[in-house]
Amino acid sequence: MKYIDAIKVTAIAFIAIVFITYMIDGIGPSSEVELVLTISTFLFAILTGFFIARLSSRFDSIRITVAEEDAKMLSLYRTSEAFGKQFSNKVATEIDSYYIISYDFSLSDSDKATKANGRYITQLWKLIHSVKKKDPSGAYQNMMGQMTAIELTRKKAAAISKEKLGAGQWTTLILLTGIILTSVNYIKTDSLYSIIISILLATILVLVLLIMRDLQNLMLGGVSLLEESGQLILEEIGKQRYYNEYFIKKGISTVPKDITAYRVGTHKPGSHTFKIKKVKT
Repeated sequence: MKYIDAIKVTAIAFIAIVFITYMIDGIGPSSEVELVLTISTFLFAILTGFFIARLSSRFDSIRITVAEEDAKMLSLYRTSEAFGKQFSNKVATEIDSYYIISYDFSLSDSDKATKANGRYITQLWKLIHSVKKKDPSGAYQNMMGQMTAIELTRKKAAAISKEKLGAGQWTTLILLTGIILTSVNYIKTDSLYSIIISILLATILVLVLLIMRDLQNLMLGGVSLLEESGQLILEEIGKQRYYNEYFIKKGISTVPKDITAYRVGTHKPGSHTFKIKKVKT
């Protein structure tokens, strides 16, 4: 099943909401139900406000961290060119493998990717330590500093990606949404105003929950966060873009229309034995 962003799902849900609202006959004003509605909407507003702020902060932090990691990776490759083509090719191969593993996982699972691609970071360290001639111009020290920065950013991204809403928190929000919608439909009347308000309120509640889902999955707007940044790094180091077949089918990864040649991984995500096919369009 393809990943559908919040706006599209809400548009589909809107049709169902309109149908259900017309099918349900309201009882009319009730002081008890109105009290429950007031309390539940108050709790929903507090919880969603807190959770959205937390997820937005996580989204921004990962975006900055991943962008920094990509920049450091490219800088590492550019610096390695000072030691000759053979050495920079070896560095490019390890960076390529690192990104292949990274793209075998969604960005919201950076902690899993960090564990899986750690071996290629180790290989990069070994390559740098193997340099016999420590360039007096400072290229060797620059590579050491860049690798240290990469280690920091990848560990930071892994730690931040773990900060997700748990099953209990999602259950609480869904239950509150159910209480609000039930209460609204209970006290609504046959007037056009009451019906329209009920439909709009239900639609907004669904949209809020779906936006939170997109924020947690780092798929705001239906687009995977900073995927292009890493793909451009692969092009810069002389490698073709890489996409995992699973994420293409799910709609999480999208190949730009102007890209005519790229690689697709058909292996199990996270596997160190790559099964990659080249695609030309």
